[in-house]
Amino acid sequence: MPFIEINGAQLYYTTYGTPGERPPLVLIHGSTVVGQSDWQLAAPLLAEYSYVIVPDCRGHGQSSNPNQSYSFAEMAADIAALIHQLGFEKAHIVGHSNGGNVALLVLMEHPHVVQTAILQAANAYVSADLIEKEPRLFDPERVRRERPAWMEEMIALHGPTHGPEYWRTLLRITMQEIISQPNYTPQELADVHFPVLVIQGENDSVNNTGRHAQYIAEHIPHAELWIPGGVGHNVHLEILFPWVERVLDFLARRSDEANDSLYRLARENYPDTRQTVFQVKAQREPQCIRLSGQVLTAEQVLAAKNALQELNRPVEDQDVSVLLDEASPWALVNRNVVDLRLEPRSLSPLESQGLLGEAVRILEERDEWVRVRMEQDGYLGWMPSAALFRCQAGYVAEYQASYQAMVSIDLLPAVEPDAPPGGLPRLPAGKLPFGVCLPVIAWDQEFATIHLPDSRVWRVPSAGLLPLDKRPSPNASGIAFTLNLLHSLVGTPYVWGGRSAFGIDCSGLAGAFLRFMGLNPRRDADQLFAAGTPVSGEPRPGDLLFFGKIDPAIPTGRIGNITHVAISLGGQLVLHASSTVGGVQRNSLDPDSPIFHPWLKKTLLAVRRLY
Repeated sequence: MPFIEINGAQLYYTTYGTPGERPPLVLIHGSTVVGQSDWQLAAPLLAEYSYVIVPDCRGHGQSSNPNQSYSFAEMAADIAALIHQLGFEKAHIVGHSNGGNVALLVLMEHPHVVQTAILQAANAYVSADLIEKEPRLFDPERVRRERPAWMEEMIALHGPTHGPEYWRTLLRITMQEIISQPNYTPQELADVHFPVLVIQGENDSVNNTGRHAQYIAEHIPHAELWIPGGVGHNVHLEILFPWVERVLDFLARRSDEANDSLYRLARENYPDTRQTVFQVKAQREPQCIRLSGQVLTAEQVLAAKNALQELNRPVEDQDVSVLLDEASPWALVNRNVVDLRLEPRSLSPLESQGLLGEAVRILEERDEWVRVRMEQDGYLGWMPSAALFRCQAGYVAEYQASYQAMVSIDLLPAVEPDAPPGGLPRLPAGKLPFGVCLPVIAWDQEFATIHLPDSRVWRVPSAGLLPLDKRPSPNASGIAFTLNLLHSLVGTPYVWGGRSAFGIDCSGLAGAFLRFMGLNPRRDADQLFAAGTPVSGEPRPGDLLFFGKIDPAIPTGRIGNITHVAISLGGQLVLHASSTVGGVQRNSLDPDSPIFHPWLKKTLLAVRRLY
């Protein structure tokens, strides 16, 4: 059996896999258990990535406890010494529960042995709820009466080495430590410069009350936070395969200095994947560091190379593809509405939509799909290639410069220009959404003739058009005029990503309102919030109200809070699109109003003005 003397104690450990070029993973178990019982399912799977070391912490299992002690600091020192005495310079430190606290202390007090750290169900400070509940939970007499199975487990795991009554001692000394340690301040956590993944189950009854995972991830720079839903304290046991997948993904992205530098660059400068692409990996080769992947612009390639300058190795970038440059084709949306999807398939999540005549840049092609950037708001996604009319940049400018009217009702019906033989009525051609701008060939009191980007011609009722030279300005009268028109969308179904009366979301409605007055708003609620000017006092018509999560860990007014936007109709009245109210509806924040919506009152975070 593998034993090693560390800091005066005999530590037992097991290993999985074969040592290689990568640093090993050290898995640190939770309280009252041993390495094998905690990690026997995960360790063999992680060994496919790298060598895995699973120790019994001192005083647990077959590891001795000469001082009859239980100290996170002492166990962290043991882990650091174990790594070096086994011949490794650094390791990936993974800890669960109290083992997560030990892993945190390794990170904070022995950073020289840390490659990355994964802290699961850990706490960086002792919250009041732990002081209140832990003494009872770890009381030996209560455990004997109410949790005999736990008692028998501890006797089986620790009794052969430490004696059949040692479990009582272990509970007592464990409890004394967890109600007093650790105690790291936000300033101390902010000094960490290693890659850290923080994990906590959504239903973790031990750590959720104090929001310990959020506290750690909020204060360690560039820490990643994963809170899987429907999972308790033992994430690695409850959802083993998703846990392993998430851990290996983290290690693949951030396990070496070059890739972690690229991750930090992306997070600091290119965090919004709705509007940019920065998917770059670094591979260390004998003579250089080779980059591969995709970026949106050539400037990002230069930024990636600059981020790796401190490594003092040549950087090769031939395998990085740039999606958008001067040669990227232009196109116009050639349908009344076309979906913009996350991936090139029909069942992929809907991200947004393009409306007739809007310009896009084509970034890449895959079968019948093209990846595009919407030129009006910078949104990225995939569209069916057949929905676009490809053209030169000059034609885009010429087509949009020929606009003479805009749709002023929810959906404007269009018909083919010529009636079929036999006196039959003209065939329907489609319906054009509110706010779409149109080139007009001919116009009389009854009908207007318009042309599409591909030169097809449709006829539309003149009553549903507003001449472009009468487009309202974003002032009091223009806002009142536009809001009056926008009421035609009341009853429109709510569709995530929608931008028309076929289905619309909250920011799609706000965007349609602002765009009708000639503004060029961003796409989503958080982006609208960031672009607005704070409003104090009672909102006036046309102001935007923002709603969302009231999270003690996130200061009110941060973009991370925003989940919903509504348009003020003045006073307490709003117009918004929400699935909970049946699509586009008028609601009030006044509890005495018959159209009061309590969620709006409860979650209002800010009012902003975008004109």
